[in-house]
Amino acid sequence: MRRRTLILALTLAAALSHAEIAPAAKTVGLAPSRDVGLPFWCDWSYDWESRCYRDDGPRLPIGGANDKVWRTGLRFSLAAVPAAATITTAQLRVYHDGTCVAPVAGGAPCVPPGAVVDVHRILSRSWLREREPDFDERVLDTAVVYSAPDPQWLTWNVTSLARSWHRRVVANNGLLLKLQDGDEDFGVPGPYAPSSSYPDAALRPRLVVTYEAAVAG
Repeated sequence: MRRRTLILALTLAAALSHAEIAPAAKTVGLAPSRDVGLPFWCDWSYDWESRCYRDDGPRLPIGGANDKVWRTGLRFSLAAVPAAATITTAQLRVYHDGTCVAPVAGGAPCVPPGAVVDVHRILSRSWLREREPDFDERVLDTAVVYSAPDPQWLTWNVTSLARSWHRRVVANNGLLLKLQDGDEDFGVPGPYAPSSSYPDAALRPRLVVTYEAAVAG
């Protein structure tokens, strides 16, 4: 009887000890600290201030207009994630509500069916000091617009990069969204997604981070 009691006591102690150090998963939805439409391939030789402007309005442009190609930059602070935590997943989510950058005349869908939007790591520390911020050409992940008029959340897995930001292995200079190489061109439309200043907060972009941190007692 005493032996059984001792075994039960040791088992309970081990369980309590494990509970004290078991990681607790938490998920946070982070709003962008900065998001803006960035003009690429724009002719800066004349009247550039009126044509090659940055779109800092309620929507984020991705795709080609008549005289420029729009790409979107987003930056997120990870201050809400504890320093000792381990990031398990990080997803960038941007909403497509059927609105496009450059509507196509003649009734064609404003976003080509199956349009692929890539996410890249921005290398430039400041987006405003360069006309076209530098970015890593390697694609982190892709999202597909399945139907131009039908609303959907576009989602990219950026877990590896978010971990590197959190561990300060690489600088957190933000993310760049663009149509995939081969599709991107002048006049090729893409999503015109709600930004962080869009009136409906539920449709604004976010970085959804799940992390684990040890809990005491």
